[in-house]
Amino acid sequence: MRSKSFISNSGERLSILVDTKGFPLLYPNLFITSMYRNDDQAATSCKKAAEHLVYFYTVCEGLSIDIERRCETETFLSQEEIQNISGYTGLTQKSALQKLIINNKENNVSSIKSVNSKRLETARHTIRIENEANKVVWQTKYNRLTVFGRYLDWLQRYHFPYSDNKAKQYFFDERPAKNEGLTFSELHELLTFKSLNKLHRNIYLDRIRPEYPENPWNDEGVKCRNYAIAMLLYSCGLRLGELLNVKLEDLISKDGTPYVLIKRNPSDIDETRAKQPSVKTNSRALALTPKLYKIIQEYIYEHRALLDGVAHCPYLFVSHRKRNNKINPLSISAVEKIFREFSSIMAFHLHPHCLRHTWNDRYSESADKRIAKGETTEEKSEMDRCLLMGWAEGSTMSKVYSSRHNTQRAMEYSLKLQDEDFDLKESLIYDDDVLL
Repeated sequence: MRSKSFISNSGERLSILVDTKGFPLLYPNLFITSMYRNDDQAATSCKKAAEHLVYFYTVCEGLSIDIERRCETETFLSQEEIQNISGYTGLTQKSALQKLIINNKENNVSSIKSVNSKRLETARHTIRIENEANKVVWQTKYNRLTVFGRYLDWLQRYHFPYSDNKAKQYFFDERPAKNEGLTFSELHELLTFKSLNKLHRNIYLDRIRPEYPENPWNDEGVKCRNYAIAMLLYSCGLRLGELLNVKLEDLISKDGTPYVLIKRNPSDIDETRAKQPSVKTNSRALALTPKLYKIIQEYIYEHRALLDGVAHCPYLFVSHRKRNNKINPLSISAVEKIFREFSSIMAFHLHPHCLRHTWNDRYSESADKRIAKGETTEEKSEMDRCLLMGWAEGSTMSKVYSSRHNTQRAMEYSLKLQDEDFDLKESLIYDDDVLL
């Protein structure tokens, strides 16, 4: 069994599960369609659920459990069997496969057909203590158990709608607590992307200008497009996927204030890019200042509108070179290349996502001043941050993005206390006759 992804004629990205001969599987695909796709889940969520089901069937096969036959005959899994399956959800696929091979070898079972004899012999001599390298982050385990529980509950109710079914609860009981630490993506955000300090911000704003003498591009339209991209990312803190999903129709005006709409639309029929830029946050409307809106408008009317065939592309930012005889929306790799070019004139490394972190640092600096003046509270400022960034209220991502500013603020307090200690020490008049 394996998952297979493709783009339908309507432009929708789909993931299905197929057997070794390439034929679609009935129950897993019906489950993903009814429980994920029809629930308007993103294509990436459907794909990830399919991958978890592949893992589920692999574990069941390794444990000699014919899960579909068991459900068809109302021979439901016991709590002990579910706990046994759950024991593999915290392991990497390679480690879980090795563990299943060892167990099957000891029990003279050969149900895992995808492993050859050489790998069996290698697995026999594998140390059975599970080290940290063989484990997955807690969120992966949590998501696997969630999909396992939902699927088994759905499959049992598909055959016997009125049966007493506790499989879902048993799987959910095995899930790790959500307070076990930051998720993998949050750790990645925290450790990988650094925001720009105040000096770097000044350099950035100066050197992204189209009229900057060492601007890397010669074409005026490309210069203005890249300037609009750089300013929109910097001023609004957008994710790259959000930026590349903006269409001309998403630029609106209400009561004289211009807005850009950030929308989740995973099944957009206009989307033709092989690597689809995804909007991972909530849909929202962000107000634009007149100066920022003017930069975008100048690009649209003075440069974008002059491109031959651009009327057929609804996206705001497009390639200025035709491919397959048509104008295409900018890709993720294209914008990343733009920022590598920007980096060459900045004298420091620059990535689109670091501008999102920079926006959050600037927001934290402004929020601290407003809190000190009594204009807002820390709770309200974090609620506003979540709204502007598209996060759910109370999201831990708010803490991840504000951590650098909080750390810097704490260090400044620490240095200030040290200076006060030495000022006090130097102001003291010591009496040599005083006994300590």
